[in-house]
Amino acid sequence: MSMNNYGSTNKRELFRLVVRLSLPSMWAQVSSVVMQYIDAAMLGHLNADAAAAAGVVASVTWLFGGLCAALTTGFAVQAAQASGGGEQARARGIMRHGLWVAFSVGMCMALLGLWLSVRLPVWLGAEASIHGSAARYFQIYAVSMPFVQLNGYAAGMLQSSGNMRVPGMLTAGMYGMDVLFNYLLIFPTRRLELFHLPLTVPGAGLGVEGAALGTALSEIITGLLMLYMLLVRESGMKLRRGEPVFAPGLREVLGRAFRLGSPIALEQVVMRFAQTTVVGMIAPLGNVAMAAHSLAITAESFCYMPAYGIGLAQVAITGREIGAGDKKRARQMGWAGIGFAAMVTIALSVVLFLFAPQLMRMLTPDPELILLGTKILRIEAFAELMYGTQLVCAGILQGRGDTLVSSTLMLGSLWLVRVPLSMLLIRPLGLVGAWLAMSIELNVRGILFLLRFQFSKR
Repeated sequence: MSMNNYGSTNKRELFRLVVRLSLPSMWAQVSSVVMQYIDAAMLGHLNADAAAAAGVVASVTWLFGGLCAALTTGFAVQAAQASGGGEQARARGIMRHGLWVAFSVGMCMALLGLWLSVRLPVWLGAEASIHGSAARYFQIYAVSMPFVQLNGYAAGMLQSSGNMRVPGMLTAGMYGMDVLFNYLLIFPTRRLELFHLPLTVPGAGLGVEGAALGTALSEIITGLLMLYMLLVRESGMKLRRGEPVFAPGLREVLGRAFRLGSPIALEQVVMRFAQTTVVGMIAPLGNVAMAAHSLAITAESFCYMPAYGIGLAQVAITGREIGAGDKKRARQMGWAGIGFAAMVTIALSVVLFLFAPQLMRMLTPDPELILLGTKILRIEAFAELMYGTQLVCAGILQGRGDTLVSSTLMLGSLWLVRVPLSMLLIRPLGLVGAWLAMSIELNVRGILFLLRFQFSKR
């Protein structure tokens, strides 16, 4: 379904359109939540050390993923605006330019990750008992970085051309593969009973390293499939004979990609550094606190990931409408996305608050982890609405090309609210203090992004 051929400005019809356009991306993110739950439950049922080993390096894996997203945004916004304006040949040229950049950056990130891997657990203050497993987890993740980058880049380009369905389906499939691979790789070969029949389930028994390897394999397979769909099957973007690898205007495309992507990249570096700083405050509390923090982040994710999916869709929706020269309709579709995200997030926040113990029990049998996780999840339930609002507003602002102010708001909120509050509250309240600081900061951040969207004239 084309975004721009649906010309109505009726609010109800636009809301329905935004819902339909957002559902594939939203479904992919919901699938990711299911995958994260199953992965975390597998590690959580091994022991607290296994969950802590994956959790202690999580902020840096998020940083690497965020840098991949920044590069993708720099090219995808340009492609969406060109495609929305009917300049499909130019959109393909932008796609080809970015493809080589994406692969090169992915390789550099892999090398950097391998160098960092043995140092990270020490720098983050983790207990010595998990240094080795945490380092090996990150090493395996680092090797997959070229495919992580190409996977995200191809998905962004498909969405920019108006194809929301294929990236959503392939991403959901990737999470399914991850669950299957992890089930086979984390646990050893074991015997189970199925309908009173003995069944031998093969397994590699790799523990934490098996979780990383399962994720890496699923990223590699999905990245190759996503590239195939982009370069061979997608009618607007596929490679054509006679078109040069580097189309005219390379310098302009790269320059604008840098201007759009560099604020997001800087945002990711400083944001993840802030989160890593907070993790560094939590790690000395012990493996139980670190494991509870890691598992609760997974438990919380089902609340905000649907809004994250809606925000990803808004990058392409807004970019294409701006490219078509219809700023009024872009704003209307932005408000529709915010409203849709609010409806979903409010309902899920109530579930999070009421069923926090059950959500934690799904991830670990440890009573201490369940009790601590329940406390912090109920605090976080009061932040989810504004967090979801911020995620959708960020997608809208990126689609407009308004990345500098968006990044400034993010960094200001983190460093002026979350980090100081964490320093103030963790000492007397422990892990509860860290999550109270996070909850307050997410509410502040959501308000700032909503005000920017409301009063920006772009």
